Amino acid sequence: MMTTTDNSTMTAVVSSGIASTAVVFFRDAVIDMIPWLIVAIPLILLDLRFGIKAARFRGEQIRFSKAFRRTFGKAVEYAAWICFAATATLAFGYKWIELVVLGAVILNEVASVVGNYFESRGLKLKWGNIINTIIHFFGKKHNVDTDGIDVNDMTEPIKRPRDAKGRFVKKEEK
Repeated sequence: MMTTTDNSTMTAVVSSGIASTAVVFFRDAVIDMIPWLIVAIPLILLDLRFGIKAARFRGEQIRFSKAFRRTFGKAVEYAAWICFAATATLAFGYKWIELVVLGAVILNEVASVVGNYFESRGLKLKWGNIINTIIHFFGKKHNVDTDGIDVNDMTEPIKRPRDAKGRFVKKEEK
């Protein structure tokens, strides 16, 4: 029969083992996250920069607090995605989980940066035609018939409202 001292010693040993296993697991996950964080930080800052320029082009009022809140929220959201992907990869042992999840997140951010960049210059991207151009390029490279794919007009000008004197009208804040 076990005494109270033996029982508490066993509990301490089991708790220590679980805690040390968790620490090692999360240490490995953090090490796997570092390259993704290095990629995500500049993308988030570029999105902030071009997002502000696009908002100025649209005539919107830019408030530092709102820009900071959105950027900080995006950084926290990406950190959560990176943690999820790294821990899922370690838990299941498949590197492709991390690549697929974070590839989709990074690709989404790149699309946002590119869209804001062109919008800040008065152009709207036509994503369908961009995808067609990519298919056309790789199809020609690999001898695939791509003659029916339209690759023209990847952007179109954005029409901004003007007042009676021809000046751009600023968009009102809600």
